[in-house]
Amino acid sequence: MTEARLWVVVLAGLLLAGCSGGSGGSDAGDDGNNGGDNNQVKCGSQYCAASQDCLAGSVCVTRPAETARACVEDADNLFHEVADADLSCHNTSACTGSDGSDCPQGLVCRDGTCGIPTPAGPQTVTFRGCVDAFGIGDTTHQMRVALYLADQDPSGASSWDVATTEDKQNCEYWGAFEFTDVPTNTPLILKSYDDQGDFVTVFKYNLILWADLATQEGDGWVFDTRSSASDPRTGREISLHPWRGYAISQATYNVILMAVGVTLGDNEGAIAGTIRDCAYQEMEYVQCNTSTPPQVVTYFTNAENPRPDHSRDSSNVNGIYAAIGLEAGTHDLACLARNPDGAAVPLGRYSVKVFPHSITILSFDWYPAVP
Repeated sequence: MTEARLWVVVLAGLLLAGCSGGSGGSDAGDDGNNGGDNNQVKCGSQYCAASQDCLAGSVCVTRPAETARACVEDADNLFHEVADADLSCHNTSACTGSDGSDCPQGLVCRDGTCGIPTPAGPQTVTFRGCVDAFGIGDTTHQMRVALYLADQDPSGASSWDVATTEDKQNCEYWGAFEFTDVPTNTPLILKSYDDQGDFVTVFKYNLILWADLATQEGDGWVFDTRSSASDPRTGREISLHPWRGYAISQATYNVILMAVGVTLGDNEGAIAGTIRDCAYQEMEYVQCNTSTPPQVVTYFTNAENPRPDHSRDSSNVNGIYAAIGLEAGTHDLACLARNPDGAAVPLGRYSVKVFPHSITILSFDWYPAVP
């Protein structure tokens, strides 16, 4: 199953879980307001319970009870465990040395988290790729995509704003894009939208075009998400598919809303994504939360069409999480895994914006230690 096909059912599940309201049971963790817990720790605007860690000073996340497992997808579009998750690119305790002396694998310390330093390579690239659709039968060759620096407001205008073109040969949903002179090693936001209202606006955060994954083409350099690249961090050939654009049609979105009987509030949104380990494999048994507790944090069943699994308090083998019922604005999100030694391993904390009637996508793998 392509990641886009997987996300259409995830978004449906998002809305289904959102209509349940309430605290979401154990999925949401403890927001620190339980009067029966006398070991609460102040963490930003929250109080963490004794069963939680305060990550990056702002997010209370429940410590997983199980060792994180790495998972792969089989021919039947189901995921299964293959080994303990590779957490070697993450630090168990907050790092302090600016020279990276207390970080693994040549990483450097940024805000207490070990991450990828700025690699060598071209300063700018031509950024090419497909826009995958959240909806079977939808095509994305008649919409727009825009690119922003992470400190810019992605709801405004951008100097990188193009109409998608038709590429039936290389793009499953036909829509392709190309931006020139895009900086590498720089946090970006990729927005997909439609002036005619046929598509819901989607904001994709944590997008960094690593210079050492670019390919030389003539006298220039290209970062093409339709291809693969040799990754110097893992020593493996990896797919660049996670850097693609994503979209959901308004028609598909309306059908989902009617199917689950939900009318969204004027100022509501959600964050969702996939959690992968340091070998880019989906991770099971990871817990996530946001700095402002959502109505629910939910994880998903292992099926061709995943659904919210309210019996789970950590990620399933497909690594999918969703934080639902967040007011529009900036939110911190963090996730926590457990290594085979039983130590809690933070996967990093990210600050992203949630927009009304839009979807913010944030996926985890290697943490970026770039400005």
